[in-house]
Amino acid sequence: MQNNYVGGIQALRFIACFFVLFQHVTYFTCYFKGIDYQPYLMINFGRLGVSLFFVISGYVMGACLDQGKAFLWNRLARVYPPYWLAIVISYLVLVPLGADWTFDFRSALLLPSLLLNNSYKIPYWTLCYELAFYVFVYALILMRTPPRKMLWVCAAWLTAIIVVDAYRVLGNIDTPQVFAAVAQPGWGILLTPYPIFFIAGLFASLGGLSKIEKLPPVQLVLIAICTWAISNSINFPSPAPMFVMQSFSFICLIAASKQMNFPRFIIRLGDYSYGIYLVHTVIIAGLLALFKIYGIQMRFLGVFFVFMFFSVVGGCAFGWFEYKLHSRYFKRMFRSKVAKHATEIVPGQ
Repeated sequence: MQNNYVGGIQALRFIACFFVLFQHVTYFTCYFKGIDYQPYLMINFGRLGVSLFFVISGYVMGACLDQGKAFLWNRLARVYPPYWLAIVISYLVLVPLGADWTFDFRSALLLPSLLLNNSYKIPYWTLCYELAFYVFVYALILMRTPPRKMLWVCAAWLTAIIVVDAYRVLGNIDTPQVFAAVAQPGWGILLTPYPIFFIAGLFASLGGLSKIEKLPPVQLVLIAICTWAISNSINFPSPAPMFVMQSFSFICLIAASKQMNFPRFIIRLGDYSYGIYLVHTVIIAGLLALFKIYGIQMRFLGVFFVFMFFSVVGGCAFGWFEYKLHSRYFKRMFRSKVAKHATEIVPGQ
């Protein structure tokens, strides 16, 4: 079952990464052609991918709790070096093309902010959420909180988010204004709706999925699709209720993936998903600058496939490099011998 667990989680990572990639390629293709993107993105694939990423992250962290004090160091070793490399690549790609590029330490350290540094062209706002979640879990580890009490902490945290969301009605998460407020939450980051996905993943990991896993994978996938479709079609006044429903969808997908065998190349692409995520928008931004004078002549599908091809190829190349770098150097440098088995449960984490 451990091999299926590893393969399933990595496959889901690739699927989540592809959703984000598809969203950005489609959006910037429409931007390049000067047309409205909404008819092409009736489903927000980017939000779907990011939410799935967050649930997976929460679920995997439940298997890493016995790393003890090494937990946070292992997380920092996984998140920061590839991110800093991506910032360097952003500089090398965009500055020669005349981009207005600005470095600041707040963004480099992934501190919660009310104003993101968009000059990097890296969607690092999700990493701010990841890091905040890791710090929160690390605090529970330092306080030697047993798993049963962590479940109660998760329940209390979820309740606080729902209460805050009910009294501070945000509106439709897919509108630019609401998304900007959630992507740039400042130090209130742990009380925004997005941590619901981390909580759901951690809760499922600590509480177990034995009852759900009794269902065949195809039924779990069908339940996940139906639940997500229903939640996505309801006009909620604020994101929290929708995120709660969709968290259940993604937990069902995790339970299904643990019973499935995926092609090896899909699993390998899951290993590279973090690198792909970090640099794909940098590549797209570079292509936008290179081809901007040909916008009228180029066909929509031609632009789409050019953006997709170079994003995938360039992203996989960087993903392969950073994954090898982490596996051979950073992981060994920071890994605790006591928690070696937990660190190796999911490659790339």
